[in-house]
Amino acid sequence: MNKTIQTKRDTIIPATIFLILYAIWAILVASENQFIHNFDQTMINIICNNNPIIIKFATTFTNLGNTNVITIETIILVIVLALSKRFACAVFTAGTMIGANGYNWIIKHAIARQRPLTEHLVAAHGYSFPSGHSVGSATLFGILIVLTILLIKNKAAKTVLCLVWACFPILIGYTRIFSHVHYPSDVIGGFLEGIAFLLIGYSFLYHYYLESQRAQSNLY
Repeated sequence: MNKTIQTKRDTIIPATIFLILYAIWAILVASENQFIHNFDQTMINIICNNNPIIIKFATTFTNLGNTNVITIETIILVIVLALSKRFACAVFTAGTMIGANGYNWIIKHAIARQRPLTEHLVAAHGYSFPSGHSVGSATLFGILIVLTILLIKNKAAKTVLCLVWACFPILIGYTRIFSHVHYPSDVIGGFLEGIAFLLIGYSFLYHYYLESQRAQSNLY
């Protein structure tokens, strides 16, 4: 019993923490808190410049976080998992992505924050907070980290893959700020939301599949 309680804490508590952090961050943004304004301005001054090489990289790499690209990548991943008979992982992937991106659409229209008024380096439509690119990439590549940890046996390969997956959302978030289509606080909000939904999805995967699978294996 104590072990069960501990494992639940290991998954549910981090999810709750990130949900609370996200809620606080969203409230600060929605209320136009001075801290958010100062944070955005400081980060923009650090990140943005006129280097043509970085401009080319940012305007190209940012496409990896487009909704259509993320959707296609998710569908391919779900199909691969289903064909491999990893049905619980496929449901985890699809459910987590639908939940995160669906909620993102709702909160975008609830807060209705306008995008930065400076000239955008790439096309961008809709409201600014949270960054959809950041939510989608943090959730999808977070899912890939979870799947890598669960399914890859080789420790070296597991470590390398996890580091690679972690770099993608960070770079995509960076390109959104650099391209002037999002405030830094939009990107942070997107990361917090994506991670929160990832942890919620993993909690369901753990408790409704992994734990029962482990219990069955102990019977033999």
